Amino acid sequence: MDGKMPEIDKSQLYYGKTVYWITIVSCLVSSLAMVLILLFPRSNILNPAVIFDAIFKGKHPDEIWNAAGVHFKSGDFWKLFIKDLFTPDGLAAFGVTLGCSATLWALIPTVWQFTKKKEYFYVFVSIFIMALIILAMSG
Repeated sequence: MDGKMPEIDKSQLYYGKTVYWITIVSCLVSSLAMVLILLFPRSNILNPAVIFDAIFKGKHPDEIWNAAGVHFKSGDFWKLFIKDLFTPDGLAAFGVTLGCSATLWALIPTVWQFTKKKEYFYVFVSIFIMALIILAMSG
């Protein structure tokens, strides 16, 4: 070896930087939301005192949702939290969703770099992964 560092492709650099910053922002948003949830328990969709009490008593998930006063079914995530986005619970859901979707946002500049380099196989694979992420997020 001649001691030179290998050059990192721009697509990988953009992907890494995007995931890094989105993860940092989502952690900050989620941390702020947790503080707001504890400071203002009555302004939440789900009162943490009621939820934790039911969880620690070992109740069935259906009983926990009923105790919280929310009738939650699989696939209702978006309906439940998007309409109340500006509550502490909604802010927490946004932070978690942003962090979980970091790959989706990071693939956008990556696809652009692959397109500029005419690496169409990687463009196709990236778009396919983006479609899978969108389908998974849609519930």
